[in-house]
Amino acid sequence: MFTRLVLVMLLLLSAASVSAQEVRLDVLADGVLVFGVVSHADGSPAGNLPVQIALNSNPQAPLASVQTDAVGIFSWTGAAQTDYQVRAGDTTARVTTGEAPPQPFQWPPIYITLGALLLLSLIPARLLRRPEVR
Repeated sequence: MFTRLVLVMLLLLSAASVSAQEVRLDVLADGVLVFGVVSHADGSPAGNLPVQIALNSNPQAPLASVQTDAVGIFSWTGAAQTDYQVRAGDTTARVTTGEAPPQPFQWPPIYITLGALLLLSLIPARLLRRPEVR
């Protein structure tokens, strides 16, 4: 009876230590940015914990390894419209990135801009030189 009680106590103690080490992983994607929060089972932040990121098609070969900051947040920039698998401890999550952000507006080369402005300046010049019909 005593050995059975000791065995039950050891099992409960080992189960408590395992659940204390489990982590919760919340992952989101905003465009090509993958970010997430890692916390312990009790809700406390899992700071300085390694996070592996791999393609969903090949999860055995990690693409990158990042580390959470002091409050359990990590971020990583991936490729557009790609499925990733994110792993922290024994917890795994899947995320799909969205479209890449649009390229910023760039002016055309200066000679095209100046040429267009020169052509536009001919309109008022022609209107001012036209003789009035009486």
